[in-house]
Amino acid sequence: MLAIHYTPSPPLNAYVDHFYYLDRLLPYPREKIMPDAGLDLKINLGGAIRAYKPGQTEPFVICSDSWGVGLWSAYHIVDWPQDIRFFGVAFKPGGAYPFLRVPLSELHDSVISLDSIWGYFAAEIRERLYALPTIEDRFALMESLLLARLSEVLAKNPHDFYIVHYALTQMGLRHGTLSIKGLSDEIGISQNHLTTQFKRLVGGTPKEIARLYRFQHVLQHIDPLNPVDWTEVAHQALYYDQSHFNKDFTAFTGHTPTDYLQLRRQVYIESPQHAWYFRAVPTD
Repeated sequence: MLAIHYTPSPPLNAYVDHFYYLDRLLPYPREKIMPDAGLDLKINLGGAIRAYKPGQTEPFVICSDSWGVGLWSAYHIVDWPQDIRFFGVAFKPGGAYPFLRVPLSELHDSVISLDSIWGYFAAEIRERLYALPTIEDRFALMESLLLARLSEVLAKNPHDFYIVHYALTQMGLRHGTLSIKGLSDEIGISQNHLTTQFKRLVGGTPKEIARLYRFQHVLQHIDPLNPVDWTEVAHQALYYDQSHFNKDFTAFTGHTPTDYLQLRRQVYIESPQHAWYFRAVPTD
């Protein structure tokens, strides 16, 4: 049973955080997946995966082949199959556009078949990955295919890519706690223009992305094995008040901070090898 990560070489690593391959029965058949500022591609070699939006009893999508996961403004729920086996590409925030070549706002709060974006190319990739004998060969193939798609797109709008990359870098350095108007003024463009480019190249507005950076920073620095002072966490994350923090936290996780912490602890106790994936918690 395997769960392997692989970091691609330059220049691809500026856009892709990592490749991954999952071939193991997950400890929880149903999980809540928290939103992230980066997009994700999954190429399925196993059983179908069912995804649900909050409050739904029927899946909004059944993923059996290949799909792209867009920018989410809240959690979604996934049913994992017993014969789970898939290859994934985790893009950095703003890293997916050169490869998908569609306005990423079209993927907002969605899971979309890769066939609808890449056409037959998506099926070809899946077939070639399936035929390769080793995981290392699959990583090498995906790296070469993505590199081939990269160069021609970047040359068309270098200025737009630059301003979005700069804005994302500043959000990352400040963990999302910055003024979007101040950021626009710093770059020397209007806030409306920055918003337009973010929707196209990142998948959401600058305000949405900044909220996700801040939320991600909070989750990364929670130690589920020790007591957590949520008032101090909210203060360090520069939330206006505790109520604002609780509202954001519940929207992103579907849980109060206290309930989320209990679930994180449950995972650490029951399945410590799964605990590194802090954006997922078990659900009924």
